[in-house]
Amino acid sequence: MGIFDISTQQKSHNIEKKDEIVNRLIDTFQPLCEELESNNDLYIFKKFKAEKTFLSYDLKVTVKESKESFTIDFEGELQNVWILVILIVLGILVTYGIGVILIAAFAYLQKKSSTKYIENSFEKLKKDISSE
Repeated sequence: MGIFDISTQQKSHNIEKKDEIVNRLIDTFQPLCEELESNNDLYIFKKFKAEKTFLSYDLKVTVKESKESFTIDFEGELQNVWILVILIVLGILVTYGIGVILIAAFAYLQKKSSTKYIENSFEKLKKDISSE
């Protein structure tokens, strides 16, 4: 995992509605990616781009089930790293290093925004399903 990659874990105690939560989560994230690959309890969203963000990630969603609860792990690998590398090199050459701070801050804020979007989507789905 790189410094600008997404990594978060969400837990739900409502094991009975696991399939419904996972299906709604897939329905929510699928329009935001180019391709979806699934294999049992592993879902990979290729070039996932959260709302109001510019950077895309390959988001890997893993569902782990225990007796009374289930956990969903979200791991996103930043795509187009070469664009950031080019911008950092240009930032060093043109702005004597000050631009690197701006580029790193931008990428970090994109990571935080994407992580917050994923966490909020999961919490919203849990609330919607538990209120039904």
